[in-house]
Amino acid sequence: MRRWPIFFVLLASAGAAWAGDTPLYGPVPGWVVPAPAIATNKLNDASPQVLVFDNQQRLEGDSVTVYFDVANRATTTQALNEMGTLMLPWSPDKGDLTIHRVEILRGAETIDVLKSGDRFTVLRREEGMERMMLTGQLTATMAVKGLQLGDTLRVAFSMTMNEPVLKGHGQAVGMTPASPFRTQFGRLRLLWPTGRKVAWKGYSDGIKPVFAKVGGDDEMTIPLPLAKQPEAPGNLPDRYAKPPIVEVSSFADWPEVSRTLAPLYATDGLIAPGSSLAAEVTKLKAVADPLARTERALELVQDKIRYLAVAMDGGNLTPQTPAKTWELRYGDCKAKTLLLLALLHGAGIEAEAVTASMQTRGFVAARLPGPAAFDHVLVRASVNGRSLWLDGTGAGARLADIGDVPGYGQVLPLRAVGAALMPVAYVADQRPRRNVAIMLDQSAGVDFPALWRATVTIRGAAAQGLNAAVGQADARQKAALIQSVVSGELGDVQMSSYAIAYDPDTATATVTAAGLGTTRWQRDDRRWRQSLDRAIGSIAFAPDRSRAAWRDIPVATGVPDSALTRTVVKLPAGVTGYTLEGDQTLAGTIAGRRLSRTTAMAGDTVTIEDRVDLIEPEIAPAAIAAERAKLAAAQGRLLRIVAPATLPSRVETVRTGRKAGRFTPIETAFAQAIAAAADDPEDMSGYVSRASFRAGIYDYAGAIADVSKAIATQETAELLGRRAWYHAALGARAKAVADYAAAYGLDPSQEFALTQQADLMAMDGDSVGALKLLDARIDTGGEERFKAIAEKAFIQRNAGDTVAAIATIDAAVVEKPADPYLLNMRCWVKGTGNHALDSALADCTRAIELGNGAGALDSRSLVFFRLGRLAEALVDADAALAVWPSSPGSLFLRGIIKAKMGKAAAAAIDLGDARLIQPSIDAEFKRYGITA
Repeated sequence: MRRWPIFFVLLASAGAAWAGDTPLYGPVPGWVVPAPAIATNKLNDASPQVLVFDNQQRLEGDSVTVYFDVANRATTTQALNEMGTLMLPWSPDKGDLTIHRVEILRGAETIDVLKSGDRFTVLRREEGMERMMLTGQLTATMAVKGLQLGDTLRVAFSMTMNEPVLKGHGQAVGMTPASPFRTQFGRLRLLWPTGRKVAWKGYSDGIKPVFAKVGGDDEMTIPLPLAKQPEAPGNLPDRYAKPPIVEVSSFADWPEVSRTLAPLYATDGLIAPGSSLAAEVTKLKAVADPLARTERALELVQDKIRYLAVAMDGGNLTPQTPAKTWELRYGDCKAKTLLLLALLHGAGIEAEAVTASMQTRGFVAARLPGPAAFDHVLVRASVNGRSLWLDGTGAGARLADIGDVPGYGQVLPLRAVGAALMPVAYVADQRPRRNVAIMLDQSAGVDFPALWRATVTIRGAAAQGLNAAVGQADARQKAALIQSVVSGELGDVQMSSYAIAYDPDTATATVTAAGLGTTRWQRDDRRWRQSLDRAIGSIAFAPDRSRAAWRDIPVATGVPDSALTRTVVKLPAGVTGYTLEGDQTLAGTIAGRRLSRTTAMAGDTVTIEDRVDLIEPEIAPAAIAAERAKLAAAQGRLLRIVAPATLPSRVETVRTGRKAGRFTPIETAFAQAIAAAADDPEDMSGYVSRASFRAGIYDYAGAIADVSKAIATQETAELLGRRAWYHAALGARAKAVADYAAAYGLDPSQEFALTQQADLMAMDGDSVGALKLLDARIDTGGEERFKAIAEKAFIQRNAGDTVAAIATIDAAVVEKPADPYLLNMRCWVKGTGNHALDSALADCTRAIELGNGAGALDSRSLVFFRLGRLAEALVDADAALAVWPSSPGSLFLRGIIKAKMGKAAAAAIDLGDARLIQPSIDAEFKRYGITA
C-alpha cells in the first residue's frame, strides 16, 4: 500500500472537460471531513506502516470528486526508497489534480514541504503505448527532500472528474482493503445530494456502512480495513468474484444504462455521400449474400483499421467518428464498432452495439448498473435469423468463422428504448482454433529417438499475432517462436527444419517443422507403451469444493476454445503384434469439453484424430462429482499403443538397425538440427543429444566426439561424467579417470564420479591411491559416504584383501542393516571374492526382498555360479535382464553360465552383445577370475 498510483488508478473514471495540465494547490474541499491527527509520539515497532488511509468521494450529477489522504511510515530502507519519490498520474482532460498537503512528520515536528516552495514536476509519457493506448496521461512527481528513515510522509490530494455524455448520471468506486492490510485510521466515505436516487453495492464480506445526512448530502462511511476475507476456491465463476470495492451509481437499471449510451452509436448521417467510406458501402451492397456482406464489412474494419485506444479528449466513452477513424486508419473498440455499424447499416444489415466485459465476464450481472461494469464494445448483427458477434478489434475473421461466439457471459445491447442484459451462450467454434498434424516415425525402435514432422495451423487473432511477431524477429528469435509453437504440441524436441507462412485469405498462420525427440515409448509393467491421447490427458479438472461454504459454487471451465489433432505413428520396423488399448473412440462431454475421436491401425501405421471443444463455461455443483468420475474413468482408459510382450533386445535392434540403415535418418536429422542451431554458438543441445543417441547404439567414439564439442563450450560435471563413462566403456581408463576427477572437482555431490574414479584407478593398479581417495571422502561424513565405503570394500577385495573388504562392508551394514544397496554390495564383494558364499546368498536375497531389483539379482546369479548351481544362476541372470535388458555385466555373466552349461551358441550371442555394449567388459570380469 505504499505506492500512491494504485489508489488513483483504481478510482479514476472518465471525464470530458479539459482541465489544466499542471497540478493545482489549494485547500481541502469543504465537504471533506478531516482524518484525525497522527500521534507520532505513540508509534512503536508494532504500529502499522500505513497510518492513514482516507478516501472520500462526492458524487454530484455526472461529476465525481475523489479525495485521498494517505500517511506512510518509512520503517525500512526499502519503504524509504519507495516513498521518497511521489508519483501521481492523472489525465488533464478528465479533471483537475489538486494537491492539498505534503508533510513530513518527525517526532513532534511537522515539516510542510509545500510551504518551503517545493512543487510537483509534470511528466508526459505514454506508458500504455506497448498496449496500443494513447491516454494523454500526465504524472506529477516530486522527490521529497530530507525524508529520513523513521519519518512519516503524509500526502493529501483530490481530483474532479465528469462525463457529460452520461446525462447527469454518475458512478463512483472506492477501495475496501481488508486484513492483513493494517492502518491506524482507515475510511471510505461516499456522498451524494440528498434526494438523489443512488444505489450502492459492496462485494467483500463484512461491509458495515454507517449512513448519515451532512448538510445537503447523504453520507455513507465504511471503516477500514475490513476483516480478513474468507478464502475462495479455485476455478471460481466470474459472478462469484468479490473484488475489494464499493460502488455507487445513479442508474436505476440496465435499460437506463443502455438508453444513455445508445446515442453514442447512432449511425444516421455519419457516412457522407460521395466519400471514400460511401464507396466502401457501395462495394458491400454489391455482395448478394448478406452473410458474406457482413463478413466483408468485418474484414474491412479488422484489416484496414489498426487498433489504438485513444482515451484522451473525452475518448473514454465517446467513439471517434467513422470518417475520422477511416482517415486516421486507427481506432479502439468504440471507434471500430461505430465504423462497423455505419458500414453494416449502410449495407442493409441489421446490427447494434453491445457492451461487454473482457476481464470480469460473468461478473457483470452481479454489479450495479453502470458503464463501469464494461470494458469492451462490439457489434451484434442479425443475419438470416442468426446472431453474429462481430468484434472489430479482433483479427482474422473469415466467413468460415463468422458464427463463432465470444465467451463474455452477458452483454448489454445499446438501444434507444433500453435493453436488459443479454446472455451469450457458449457454442462450439465452426473451425478449430488450432489444427495440428503430427507424424512420429519410430521405425528405428521403441527406445530410440523419434523422428517427427508437425504442421500447426492457427487461425484468427492468434495467427495474426504470431505472424506479426515473426515479421519483427531476427533469425534466432524466429526459430524460438516456432520452437515454442512446436513444443506446445510435442514437448521438448529438437528442430532440424522449420518454416512459417501466413495466408491472408484464410487468416491462418501455419508452422511446419521437422526434427527428432526423445522416444515417446515408456516401459510399463514390462511392456512398452506409447500414449496416443490428445484429448483426455490435457483436461485438468480437480476442483476443491470440500469446505461447506464452497459446496454450492460451480466450477468455471474456461473460455471457448477448440483444437483438432491428427497423429500418425509409424511403428518399429520388422516387428509385429502391436495392439491398441484404451478408448479408440470418444463421444460426449467431460468437464465442459465436447470430445470426439477416430482411430485406425493398418500395418505398421496408427492414426488417431482427436477434437476437443470447450462449450460449457461451468459445471454445476451437483454435477462436479459425476464429471470428476467421468474424467477419472476416461484417464484410466487412455488410448495407448502396446508393444508385443517379446521385443528384440536393444542389442539385437542395434545390430539389425545398423545393417538396415535405420539409424541413418536419425543421424541426418541430428546433423540438420545442429546446422540449424549454428548461429547460436552457445547451443550445444544438438551435440549433447546426439552423443546420447550414439552411446545408445554403442558408437562411443562418436559420442565422445560430440560431448567433447559441448564440453569445449561449457564444461560441466554432468558432461564430464558422461564422457568419462564413454571412455571407460572403451577401456580408456586414464582418460576416464581424468574426466571423473574433473567432474567431482566441479561438483563434489557427484558421488558416482568419485567411486568410478577410484574403481578405474584400482583397475590400473593404483589401489593405494584409490583407497586414499575414498578414505578422504569417508572422513567427511554424511549419508552419501556409504557409497564410498562400499566401493572401498570392493577395491580391497579386488586387491586381494578379502578379509579387510568383508570387515569394511560389515561395519557399514551394522550401521544400516536394512539398506538394500549395502546388502547387495556385501553380496557382490563376497561373490566376486568367492568368499562366504552361503551368507552372500542371504545378503542378496534380503536385498531383493527390500527392492534392490536387477542389481541384487545379478549379484545372486554370480554367487550361484560360484557355487556351481548353474540352473539357479541362469534363472537370476534372466530375471535381472528382464528388468535391465541391456546390462553388459548381466549379459556377460549369462554368457559364461550358458557356456558352462554347454549352450555354446546362446553363450556366444550373450557374450557378443555384452562386448558390443561395453568393449571393456572382459577386463572387468578378469578381475574376478572369470574369463570367457
